[in-house]
Amino acid sequence: MKISTRSEYAAKALLYLCLQETPSSPDRPVQISSIAQTCDIPLKYLEQILVVLRNQGLVGSRRGVAGGYYLLRPANEITVGEVVRLMDGQTSIGASLPGCNGASPICRTLRGLWDEVDTAIAGTLDKTTFADLCERLEACDEEQNRANMFYI
Repeated sequence: MKISTRSEYAAKALLYLCLQETPSSPDRPVQISSIAQTCDIPLKYLEQILVVLRNQGLVGSRRGVAGGYYLLRPANEITVGEVVRLMDGQTSIGASLPGCNGASPICRTLRGLWDEVDTAIAGTLDKTTFADLCERLEACDEEQNRANMFYI
């Protein structure tokens, strides 16, 4: 399974919004330029992605000088699997085997393995929420801060 750039950028943008989330997030939306710059996503590409995320009810937007984007659902209710399927549709390793039509025992055996791998990947993506990713990122930041401490 290959995660597309589109899915990766959507995940980065949602993770960034998750990190900005406060009880008053709709009152302080994040400007698209801030998301694009911080996440290193081309602005025009990000605009297209955010339209999809908004149309699917994952993010909201507000226009104007104080406008921007914010999460519509809590981060613990948005899974990575949901976002990947939204951006790429159903993805499967087995579907990408060009030389295997499934008729031979070797192809059937390999397709069975790829199906198991797909199930494992989908399970991991479906159980991982953006709140989980925020926690992982915060743990990495704490670890980095401890590593940078110097004592005299």
